[in-house]
Amino acid sequence: MSKRIALLCVVTILLGTAAIADRDDRYGAIAYSRRTEHYGWANRAESQAGAERRALEKCEGRDCRIAGWFRNSCGALATGEGGQVTGFGHDVRVEEAKERAVRECRENRGRRCRVVVSACAR
Repeated sequence: MSKRIALLCVVTILLGTAAIADRDDRYGAIAYSRRTEHYGWANRAESQAGAERRALEKCEGRDCRIAGWFRNSCGALATGEGGQVTGFGHDVRVEEAKERAVRECRENRGRRCRVVVSACAR
């Protein structure tokens, strides 16, 4: 019986630790409008949904869509071809997120790709 109690205590502690770690997570998101080329971003949100909602609220244009989201890291959006081709990247380092965004934009056949916005969630 004491082994069951000990096991129950260990499981309870582990689950409690996981819940605490989740509360420390911070989220960010970037929204983009191809029509207006406007963007909105959010960082340090407590949930992915909260970050996405704030990014969309800040983006001007009815066609705004979430380009990407990130957790405890950084995100970047790059555009090319007059804003019609996009790329999104995320990484723990903002410079790497920017490089990934430009690389994805080019992989999507974009020319003259450049980073238009970046943010970090931590």
